[in-house]
Amino acid sequence: MSVDDVLARFYREEHSRLLAALVARFGDLDLAEESAQEAMAAALATWPSAGVPDHPLAWLITTARRKALDRVRRDAVLARRLAELALERQPDEPVPAPGPTDERLAMLMGCCHPAIAPADRIALMLRFVGGLTSAEVAQSLLLPLPTIQARITRAKRRIRVNRIPLRVPEDPAEQQRRLPLILTAISLVFTEGYDATGGTNTLRADLTEEAIRLARIVAAPTPPRAEPLGLLALLLLTDARRAARVDAEGVPIALEEQDRTRWDPDLISEGLALVERAAGLPDAGRLTALAAIAAVHSEAATFADTDWPQIVALYDLLLRHGPDPVAAMNRAIAVGRRDTPQAGLALLEAMADEPILARHHPYHVALALFRAECADPAGSRRAWIRARDLVDNQAQRRFIDRHLSPDG
Repeated sequence: MSVDDVLARFYREEHSRLLAALVARFGDLDLAEESAQEAMAAALATWPSAGVPDHPLAWLITTARRKALDRVRRDAVLARRLAELALERQPDEPVPAPGPTDERLAMLMGCCHPAIAPADRIALMLRFVGGLTSAEVAQSLLLPLPTIQARITRAKRRIRVNRIPLRVPEDPAEQQRRLPLILTAISLVFTEGYDATGGTNTLRADLTEEAIRLARIVAAPTPPRAEPLGLLALLLLTDARRAARVDAEGVPIALEEQDRTRWDPDLISEGLALVERAAGLPDAGRLTALAAIAAVHSEAATFADTDWPQIVALYDLLLRHGPDPVAAMNRAIAVGRRDTPQAGLALLEAMADEPILARHHPYHVALALFRAECADPAGSRRAWIRARDLVDNQAQRRFIDRHLSPDG
């Protein structure tokens, strides 16, 4: 394996841990980020001739610590913090093994500190723990890139000026208050990986795998909590379909057309067990309901065998936790499968004025499919064209183009 391959794999699998370990050591997000970048550059310059070290993460953390110390010594403002940061003490201390108090959990919790503006917290988590670029964060949150850049800059400044600790709070109640936003951030990272908003491929395994790693970290503490378990179950059951979800050209395959023998049985088995555990806990909520819906799909041997009445009932349960236009859209689709396409289409068309759905391309795809089933080819075509206007991902466009073509 080449140096470039090792670094690429490391960036996919361990970059967030590198950054979190440096933040835990230095207490300064800017310094950690810059030092991590310098360490990666040093690896590119050194490893081709010296060889890849036995423990790449330990090498990178040690190098980054030295780079940080050099930077602090050159910077008068940072130099005044040397004693506080204790950077000169044991600069080559061993890299701690990951465990239930993984540094990334500390980063997630720290990014949700109440002193950070609520609007800035999720952008910070997506960027520095989830591994999304600023552009991908903007796409995930449906906000302009300059807005996201300003939020991240503002949050980093607040952390630095107010010495906000990026660690797990000792108070369990405070941990619980921060948890919902953390779960939302992990879910958004997975969604960007599973249905990428841009680029040439609809799937990005680097992001889905990172989201699952983060979900495992958040679900690990005891006593167990339903919603972290529910999120992990949801991600596993969804990721189980990965091999069957795109064709040889990378174009998405609709759920009803997927070869279910290619679904991963181990992920399904683990996900189903987690759903059962989560559903039995008193704090089960919307993520557990979503995981239960994914479980019903996973248990169906064919699309025709899907228990649509159960899925509609689970969406009803989900919507009791609060309004959710996308969940309401998916419930309408399930009603169309349980009853008739006309019933599903009527519910979908009643949502036409919902702003979130108006710019949500799956809504227009659903309209297109149901209108075709209801013998409205002109209406179906209009919906396909609107869906195409809303996507930047080339694979998704090819999927829509196939339906727009005369032979589609």
